[in-house]
Amino acid sequence: MNCEQARLLIGAEPGASPAALQEHLRDCQACSAFREEMLSLESRIGRALQEPPERVARPAPARRALPAWREWALAASIVLACGAVLTTWVFHSSDSLARDVVAHVNHEPDSWLSERHVDAAGLAAALAGGGVALELTSDKIMYAQSCFFHGHYVPHLVLQTSQGPATVLLLRHEKVTARRAFQENGMTGVIVPAQGGGGIAVLERSRGDVDLVAQQMQQDVRWLPGNY
Repeated sequence: MNCEQARLLIGAEPGASPAALQEHLRDCQACSAFREEMLSLESRIGRALQEPPERVARPAPARRALPAWREWALAASIVLACGAVLTTWVFHSSDSLARDVVAHVNHEPDSWLSERHVDAAGLAAALAGGGVALELTSDKIMYAQSCFFHGHYVPHLVLQTSQGPATVLLLRHEKVTARRAFQENGMTGVIVPAQGGGGIAVLERSRGDVDLVAQQMQQDVRWLPGNY
């Protein structure tokens, strides 16, 4: 179980404790902290919705209606708590994708070091598994592999740019709706939406312009029809 799967499960049911999740939480401090936040928020919502016990015990004639301002305050607290749950879940889910991209690139450190261009056949093989067409000649690509990521094969490329190598992952099956920039482990990166859905991740170890590469890839990438 990876961080994204763990946080989706925690977001849906914070109190769930399947064996796979417990094993992941033992080794992942970030997800453990996220679960504690979600449990705390769930508890706060429960308290806001719960009727104070003493009001139930008293006779009905002695009970008075809550003042209007207190009713509004109670409703507002519930809305704010629910909003906090949603915001926290979305934020951590987005961070999880960035971390998983960085972790994947770190597992292939030699990809940055290639000094030979990929031939057309090698590029075609890397793209075919992910159902991707790329309007970019192979003479700009120094590394091309089809890698298993989040349950699907995705093209993993390294492009030679004027400011150094840039790693690109073409994430056809991820839900990316907005630009997400990040910095981690000495790398600067960005994840942007792709035309037709999915996303494109670009990472650099220099101070290059990742957005420039990402914009070019948005124009050059096209998803092929079919199930991949």
